[in-house]
Amino acid sequence: MNTCGCCCTNTLNLCNQNVCDSADFDVLAQVTGTHKLVTEFLGMQITIEADFGVGDNITFPIDQLNENYQYTVELFDPNDAKILIRKNDIDYDCFRFKTVINKTISNVVES
Repeated sequence: MNTCGCCCTNTLNLCNQNVCDSADFDVLAQVTGTHKLVTEFLGMQITIEADFGVGDNITFPIDQLNENYQYTVELFDPNDAKILIRKNDIDYDCFRFKTVINKTISNVVES
């Protein structure tokens, strides 16, 4: 498996992702088994694994990642094949997002 980001051809920017949630890549699993999200943080490779069945939406928990950091990630299926996402006639092989902490403050007063 390649080191994350070294072989990116097209990177899809997913903008801000809530670090307390999961990153949704808007792609369905084509193979049943353990899929991988591979990224780096300060020179350390991080792999997050999750099991999916055929047709499941691929999402990965990102609650163990540092907040306020921009990650470039690659996705791999159980056969270690890189997962591509096609949008607007472009095949994206890497994904970028910044982890943020989202907090909603409600100022609604019940009467």
